[in-house]
Amino acid sequence: MGDRRSQPTTEWLENEKVKRILTEYLDETDYRIYKELNRDGRISDTELGERVGLSRTAARRRREKLQSEGLVDVLGVLVLQEAELAYADAFVTLNSDISQDDFDDFLSKIEGEELIYEIDEYMGKYDLLLRVWHASLSDIKSYLRAQLQTHDAVERYETVPVTKTHKAWHKILSNSD
Repeated sequence: MGDRRSQPTTEWLENEKVKRILTEYLDETDYRIYKELNRDGRISDTELGERVGLSRTAARRRREKLQSEGLVDVLGVLVLQEAELAYADAFVTLNSDISQDDFDDFLSKIEGEELIYEIDEYMGKYDLLLRVWHASLSDIKSYLRAQLQTHDAVERYETVPVTKTHKAWHKILSNSD
């Protein structure tokens, strides 16, 4: 295998849409660092540097800067379908007369919930998307009922079970059924 430093990826240069979106935040090297960390967050700084054409020290400095700025976060993710766990999206509509304090209280409550792994605020038909997992769909239904029906902030919610994830975190997930 040749020296990867002399052959940097051209993905950044070829994808004008990605380049246009990210140039305000990342340069080509930062983007390549992000892509390598996305492939393997446990990669050493030495290997990272080799893959993106930098010294170990320069790669570490760049990675640390991206992390300190909050642009890159290296974390472990439980791949729910591989663990054969149930997961669903809950679309939440908040009461129209909810105060900011009540919204903040509700958000604080659900942010602390381990079984809710993502919370997104929306504009439009729904106000929030909660991504939730549990041992079974029946458990998800009971869990969401306990979390959402008992809070005055929630007008209604709709739960949509996820049957399969094909791509997440820029990774193609296995096709096992």
